Amino acid sequence: MTGEPNLPGLQNRAQASAGPQAQPSPLNFGRWGPGDLIAGIASFLVLISLFLPWYSFAASAAESSASATVAQQQLVLAVCSDQPAVCSSAAPPQFSVTALGGGAGGWRFLILVAAIIVVLYVLSRTLEAVARAIPRHWQVLVGMTVFQGLLVLIAFFANPLGILDSLGSSSWAAGAFLALIAAIAAVVGAILVMQADKKQHAVSPTLPDAAGG
Repeated sequence: MTGEPNLPGLQNRAQASAGPQAQPSPLNFGRWGPGDLIAGIASFLVLISLFLPWYSFAASAAESSASATVAQQQLVLAVCSDQPAVCSSAAPPQFSVTALGGGAGGWRFLILVAAIIVVLYVLSRTLEAVARAIPRHWQVLVGMTVFQGLLVLIAFFANPLGILDSLGSSSWAAGAFLALIAAIAAVVGAILVMQADKKQHAVSPTLPDAAGG
C-alpha cells in the first residue's frame, strides 16, 4: 500500500526554498518623465540664482555731485550694511546685489519659497503615497512653475537699483538672466508633463495614469 504524498508539506518546503518575497520599493524613479526632470532641475537653478548677483550699479563721476534723495540714501545704506566696502571707498561706488541681499530682498523671498516647493514636489513624486494622493500631477506642476515664473519675471523688471539712475546707471547681472531662463525652462518642463499626460489618456483613456502612480 502506497501512501499519498504530503501536499501541505511539499508546499511548505517549496515556499521555504523560494525565500521571503521581496517588498516593493517605496521609491519609483520611473515616475519621472523628461518634463519632470526639466522642471525640477530648472527650479533648482532658480534657487541657486537667488544667491548670485542680480542687479548692478555703477556711479557716474560726472553726476557724483548730485544730491541724493532720501529713498536713494536709504537704499545705499541698505547695500552698505551688507557690503561695507562700498561705502568705505572714496571712488564712485560700483556694486551688485543678489535678489535676497540688502537693497533687494523683501517679497523676493517668495521666489526662494516657490523654488524650494517645486524641487521638493518633483522629488516627492517618486513616493507611492504622494503619487496616489495627488493624481492631477500636471495641473499642480504647471500651477507652481507658472507662479514661480511670474515672480521671477516681476523681480527681473523691478530692479530696485533703478532709483539710483540719476546718480549713475543700473543694470542686471548674471543671476537675473539665469533665473529668467531657468524659470521659463521649468514652465516648459511642466507643459511637457501635461502633453505626455494628455497623450497617454488619448491613447488609453480607460487605463490609470502609470506615470502618476
